[in-house]
Amino acid sequence: MRLGDLAEREAGRLACLATPYAGFPGGMDAASESASEWLQVLAGAGVQAIAPACVSAWAGLPEADPEPVARLAELVVVPPVPGWETSLEVWRAVELALAAVKPVYLLDEGGHSPGKGEGGSEPEPDDLAGRWDTRAYV
Repeated sequence: MRLGDLAEREAGRLACLATPYAGFPGGMDAASESASEWLQVLAGAGVQAIAPACVSAWAGLPEADPEPVARLAELVVVPPVPGWETSLEVWRAVELALAAVKPVYLLDEGGHSPGKGEGGSEPEPDDLAGRWDTRAYV
């Protein structure tokens, strides 16, 4: 989903920003910085979010636990950051949201790509389509 479409649909609601943390290229500080940048992008679009990766980094934890945030949030947003496809933290947040019948959104780049060029390439939106059919989860 494009960021603008997400904003039209979910502005004013609290989101869990599900991003990789443990095993992120560049380490936990880079994971937290990437999540922080996406928090700013979402806030600029009118969607407030909490990122378990940021909370864990601030606390100095080796892993992010998305459960408290995913349970509190009204939706889960997964941005196209390196490693999202294989991150257990991302998929745990998605699993919790779907079990609670909350919407899950996989963002395409849509012109917003914080952190791109800092240690990895991100998949193009067309590459994501075959991996996860977001229509089934929205």
